[in-house]
Amino acid sequence: MKFRLFTVIIVIFALGICSCSKSHKSSNRSASGGTGTGTGTGTGTGTTTSNGSGYAYDYVWAIRGGSATTAQLEAVKGGIQRLSDGLYEIGHGAQHLKRIVLKNNTNDGDVVTPVECIGTNSIGGGSYAKTSMGPNGWYITCGGAVDRFTFAHEHGHKEDSLKLAGGEREEEYGGGGCPCVMSTGASGGKFQYCDDTNHNYSFKSCWAAIRNSTSMTHTDGDYSSVGAGPTTEVVIEP
Repeated sequence: MKFRLFTVIIVIFALGICSCSKSHKSSNRSASGGTGTGTGTGTGTGTTTSNGSGYAYDYVWAIRGGSATTAQLEAVKGGIQRLSDGLYEIGHGAQHLKRIVLKNNTNDGDVVTPVECIGTNSIGGGSYAKTSMGPNGWYITCGGAVDRFTFAHEHGHKEDSLKLAGGEREEEYGGGGCPCVMSTGASGGKFQYCDDTNHNYSFKSCWAAIRNSTSMTHTDGDYSSVGAGPTTEVVIEP
């Protein structure tokens, strides 16, 4: 059933008739299509800078299939700091969005929003967002008003450096779920990366995987607040 649903989503986008529903409530939920197994036209061309203690992501955010208005681009820009602060929070201050370039009418980006979905928090077809493989790497497809839980979930699939959900882009909402951003709100998901004290699957917990592959640190069971992160530079290119 999941395979059929994903196939339908791909066909819809190939025909250019994305249906974006504002009635979907994505707060505290992750994408139903976020397995990262699809293919697409985005490029995933961004860079990640490690300063020895964390990761600063430099992404292109593409508007696909047409040109958004200045007001629409400003609205997307206005939500990006919230997404960055979310990554900063769950990464204990060791990751954030450093710079985002918003580009109109292009397929090439690390984050891609269909122009029809620029004012919504989902991409239609039953999905809030998804992660796909492009010519140069993984990229996220999401609505322009994507919520921070959904974005962090897909970011976990996109970034190879994190190696989340077993390093195989598995989900963590089947069979009871996990108190983790790689799960969903309906399956007990919480806005945090799981660790060995609360992980419910046979593959490694998210924090175990992150500590094995990055310099980011976490003490199991400690989810202390870190506050807001650095200011994200957002540039709009017409």
